[in-house]
Amino acid sequence: MAPRQLKTITYTGLRGRDGYPTYPGLIPKHRALECLNVDGYRAGFARKRGGAATIFNLTTAEAFTGVLSFLGRHVPGADATLAELWGIDSAATPVVQRLAGGTVWDTVTMKDEIATKPQDVHAVSFKGFYYLAFDSTQDRLHCWDPTDDQVRRTGLAAAAAPTVANTGSGTYAATIRYYRQRYVKKSGTTYLLYGEPSAAVSFTPSGTGTAARVTKSAAISEGETHWQLFGSPDNTTYVYLVETAVGTTTYDDATNPIDYSGDAPPRAGTYTNWTSVKFLLATEDHLLGAGAHEATGAKHSRVWWSAVTGQIADSATGASSGEAEAVLQTTALNNYADLSENDGGEITALGGPLDGRPIVFKRNQLWRLVPTGLDSAFYAPKPLMKGSGIGCLRQHTVVMAEDAAGRPALYWLSEFGPYRMGGEGIQCLVDDVQDLWDTINLAATTVVAHGTYHPALRQIWWWIATGSSNDPDTKIVFDVRLGKAYEDGRVRDGWYRHGGDSAAARCACLFSNTLAASMSRDLKPYIGRSTGTVILKCDTADLDDAGTTFQAYVDLPDTHFGGIDHLCQVGTPIVVGAVGTHSIAASMIRDYGEETRGAATVSMAAGGSETRTTKVIEGVETADAHAVRVRIGDSAAVASVQWRIDAVGIPVEVRESMV
Repeated sequence: MAPRQLKTITYTGLRGRDGYPTYPGLIPKHRALECLNVDGYRAGFARKRGGAATIFNLTTAEAFTGVLSFLGRHVPGADATLAELWGIDSAATPVVQRLAGGTVWDTVTMKDEIATKPQDVHAVSFKGFYYLAFDSTQDRLHCWDPTDDQVRRTGLAAAAAPTVANTGSGTYAATIRYYRQRYVKKSGTTYLLYGEPSAAVSFTPSGTGTAARVTKSAAISEGETHWQLFGSPDNTTYVYLVETAVGTTTYDDATNPIDYSGDAPPRAGTYTNWTSVKFLLATEDHLLGAGAHEATGAKHSRVWWSAVTGQIADSATGASSGEAEAVLQTTALNNYADLSENDGGEITALGGPLDGRPIVFKRNQLWRLVPTGLDSAFYAPKPLMKGSGIGCLRQHTVVMAEDAAGRPALYWLSEFGPYRMGGEGIQCLVDDVQDLWDTINLAATTVVAHGTYHPALRQIWWWIATGSSNDPDTKIVFDVRLGKAYEDGRVRDGWYRHGGDSAAARCACLFSNTLAASMSRDLKPYIGRSTGTVILKCDTADLDDAGTTFQAYVDLPDTHFGGIDHLCQVGTPIVVGAVGTHSIAASMIRDYGEETRGAATVSMAAGGSETRTTKVIEGVETADAHAVRVRIGDSAAVASVQWRIDAVGIPVEVRESMV
């Protein structure tokens, strides 16, 4: 019989779970078999995740009736304390509300209602406005305009051609002339928006009148305040004639066309409207949009970008405004690029910019938009990993964060799992959640996945739909500080799995921890639960998820502590952790499920003034085992404080040889 060999195996410096090997014996000591509802934030071993609280206990005037399907944070300027929380539900006519400057929800007036799939709404803040891309009955992009107090269509529709008739009695020459008109929107003397000029109408006076009376076309009902008239003697050279408030519907032109003088109208296409794009990205200078909600005649692999700030100086008024709401498409400038329309699937997301370069995702391709320095072609598209099949599942999985060194990095979910792009190129992150990714429902009919970055914890949270679920039911968490690129270039470590009510979420965003007239600058993840009409604030000090308890634990991998040729005896676990009112439980599973011992618990209460304590969890020893799996954490789903464990010791004695 071999002599007894008693030793204590210490587990600390844990770096998350390992979901890749089929044999637990391949898991290195710094990874666990499972890390459920825990993370590694300021903990040598693990920390129980925070709870969640319903925010409707803190707010009033909620009008939502369906499942919360979109949550967004809009900061209208540089002051983050003025942030607004936006929510959209799944009612037949989706309810859109905003929480701004306090705790009272306000229902938003919509120029055009959301027609389908509120969960696919995508929104960005840009120059004080909140741009919302959604499917409506209009082929237009929309934005929240605080001066109009509504979500309106961007830009102004092109006017129809005016009508012209004789007026008065006289000898006005019977000389042919041509007219075009456009609508503009002004506030006082400040121009806000311009529409495209109408088609031309020709008119030859009778010769017995005093003027040609031009009647403006029908109102476009988009907030226009004035209409402008342009005239031409030959339908080639037009000049600006007059601007008239929309309340006055006619203008009498008594000028001979050969005497027309004034500024030329802008080039056709200068104020081309945004179409109903699916995805948006705000850069320092302009707005980008991609994809199309319209099924017929649309470009699903085209990226548009607005005029760069100051690029448009209207030739008729001399003003420069409304650039974000115009997509230049003139004979000299075309602010768009096509990315292999019939290859690699359609565009699914926009991300970045990284180093000033926006990233465009297709279902199975990646592209980078490289600034050229030319107005005529501001961006040149360059494929990345074009033949790899790597793309992006969904816009709402794209997350801008950082890597372990604090460098900017772009994260997203592809069909093959999580990826990132940053200082070390494009890297795969899936290995430690491969077992979970194998269960994802890529055919989910509501939401397959979405994510957000929790900067206070340096964690990326992704919610994914698994099995037959059509909404996310599992949350995978990546700690960007713990993720490490190994020799093969793949990123391992830093992964955790979260379950419970806060893991079943249809949408998420970051918002202020404290809701008040001045919103707090510290941010927490807010989620819309995938069932009911519920918004939860996560990572709180609550002991549960809005009243529903959850279990948190770490499963150390099945280990042959005596080697594969010896039996072993495993003694009472030793736990070093923060003191508190909570208890820590331990259980052991012998020989890959043959027997389970425990769970036994120990209180982590302080004996005096210490902040950390070392406790022995008695009653779960096991003997004559080939392999033992140890679970440390909660004994069941319980309401408990956010416990923190720094180290776990497993006393081990090698027993007789099996040979």
